[in-house]
Amino acid sequence: MNGAREMLWKFVGSPLFRVIPHLAYPARTKLLQLFGMQCGHRVRTRKGVTIDKPWNIIADDLVIFGDCATVRASEPITIGKRCVISQYATLITEVGETSTGGTTKRVDAITIEDDVWVATDAIVMPGSHIESGVVVGARSMVDGRLPKWTICTGEPAAPRTERVLYEQN
Repeated sequence: MNGAREMLWKFVGSPLFRVIPHLAYPARTKLLQLFGMQCGHRVRTRKGVTIDKPWNIIADDLVIFGDCATVRASEPITIGKRCVISQYATLITEVGETSTGGTTKRVDAITIEDDVWVATDAIVMPGSHIESGVVVGARSMVDGRLPKWTICTGEPAAPRTERVLYEQN
């Protein structure tokens, strides 16, 4: 069954996803749901996004996937409310281990909690857990757990400062 679903997505669903008009977000969301992605309200997925296994993705309310983002979901990827996965960002749940000459694989789920921004060209590695309110800086690499309400940058990403939201009077 999985093989048939993967083939159907690769040769029918994914090409159809890319030709749906630019602003037809609800149509792309319905197509992703048809292939098993669990989507909350007002999920916005740009047509340039690459998704290999939508059935392994849970995206809560108000999640945005930017142009040319890549989501490789061999394992589950869970994304909380009000999150942005910016353009060219990559979420990947399976990589070859270079220390063993690429003969073994590292495979693990990704969890992204509420109010997270994964900025441009950042990569989130298998097994990563990004807690609520984190900003992952552009071109950073997340490999592990990032603490709540911090701004994290680098390779691997590490907290640099606290993220503070200001209220306007």
